[in-house]
Amino acid sequence: MPEVALPLAVFGVIATTLPALAIGGLLPALAVPSGVLSAVLMASFVLPFGLFGAAFVMLAFYMLCNALMVHVDGNAIVTARVLFGIVIRRRIILRSDITSIDPEIASRYQSLFSSDPVYQLVARDMRRHKRVIVAETLKGEALMNELKALLINAPKP
Repeated sequence: MPEVALPLAVFGVIATTLPALAIGGLLPALAVPSGVLSAVLMASFVLPFGLFGAAFVMLAFYMLCNALMVHVDGNAIVTARVLFGIVIRRRIILRSDITSIDPEIASRYQSLFSSDPVYQLVARDMRRHKRVIVAETLKGEALMNELKALLINAPKP
């Protein structure tokens, strides 16, 4: 979801830039021993912010390059998790093995600035006793119910 990844990336850039500016402001003072000491103390305090900022930028990049592809027909639901264009996990759940398709509110996609919850749909596999995510990042209950009805009522081949 770009609306979640973009604020993470902006925060990461800010958190990385501010320590660089703080340390850069002390570079002229490195000519004297007290300047070196103050630069080392400042760097030990602000460098973790830069590391956390870089981690947030990488997390945002991961969120943008991560996708779930779903193919639904009358016999099965096939999901493929794609990362950077490469399929890293494929799951197949037969329609006869599905006990239910349940909505879940995905906490990682919730926003303080939006009143609409973001859902994911999870199919329960009775044969393997596993849960398979068949839809994610569904904004609002109406979209979630519409997609759930499409998944349940997929036409037979």
